Amino acid sequence: QTSDFARTLAPNTGRGSDHAWGANSMLFGGGVRGGQILGTYPDDLTDDGPRSLGRGRMIPTTSWDAVFLPLAEWSGATEGDLDNVCPNRDNFPAEHFFDAADVFEMN
Repeated sequence: QTSDFARTLAPNTGRGSDHAWGANSMLFGGGVRGGQILGTYPDDLTDDGPRSLGRGRMIPTTSWDAVFLPLAEWSGATEGDLDNVCPNRDNFPAEHFFDAADVFEMN
């Protein structure tokens, strides 16, 4: 399950929060290597932190492509398919992506 819906860490003038970047991705199923958390949690969530855009808005540490690439590989996508599944993958270094064998039981 995945969602691109997130909220700012700081309240707005109405004491609510505004839309922001961020998400959690949870994978379920028999082929998933469970019991682990992948990705990097930011060390500094203050407005002075290196990932902060101010007002509680943070730049994510993990792209959607980092999660969807191993899912596509595990599902049998070919190298030619991957540009369609993850059109932004060339914007990241290879080490940014999760390895399919770290996420799924590979047979």
